[in-house]
Amino acid sequence: MKRYIKTMAFAGAVFLAGMTAQHADAASKYGDGILSKDSKGDAVVMLQHDLRVLGYFNYPENTGYYGELTETAVKDFQKAHKLEENGKVGQTTGPLIADEAAKKIAQLPGRQDVVNTAMKFVGTPYAWGGNTPQGFDCSGYVGYVFGQHGIQVARTSYDMFKQGTSVKDLQVGDLVFFSTYDSGASHVGIYVGDNKFASATDNGVTVDSFSSTYWGPRYLGARRM
Repeated sequence: MKRYIKTMAFAGAVFLAGMTAQHADAASKYGDGILSKDSKGDAVVMLQHDLRVLGYFNYPENTGYYGELTETAVKDFQKAHKLEENGKVGQTTGPLIADEAAKKIAQLPGRQDVVNTAMKFVGTPYAWGGNTPQGFDCSGYVGYVFGQHGIQVARTSYDMFKQGTSVKDLQVGDLVFFSTYDSGASHVGIYVGDNKFASATDNGVTVDSFSSTYWGPRYLGARRM
């Protein structure tokens, strides 16, 4: 009987240790302490990224500062999961956010899937303010394509230019921006590979090259969503 009790106690200790380790591993993504209002640093950047993936944080960029918007996003997450709505990320809220974000990211489409959708609409006519297959403007086209894969982007090219991460090493699916009829990011397209991008122009949705005498000099940069 004593051996049985000792065995069960040992098994229970191992189980609890394993659960504690898993819990700690999940929490460690955002650091070992508690993130709360006025916290700063890379841990906050990662937290904001994951909250954005889950649809709770919508500020144009991940600032690394835990302000009111981040606190509200955390409280909304806590409310949705029936947790104490204290706006703090610690050993309970942290692992849940990290785990759900990881699952959501695993379900996101591949870059080529986005490009394949973009290419389906080549030839669609141009329409000022258009955001449907009946007619697109540049930002309406990008928004529609990304929307088909459950990815929300801003409505205008100017606001899209504030989202995501600035990149120089282009990969398919990146957003590329140009200064055309107006200064700043007045035009946006989707990089499709081979030094080419798809976008809605006055000629409808077309595929153009960065090497062209028109687009090359007007290129501003790229953002990765």
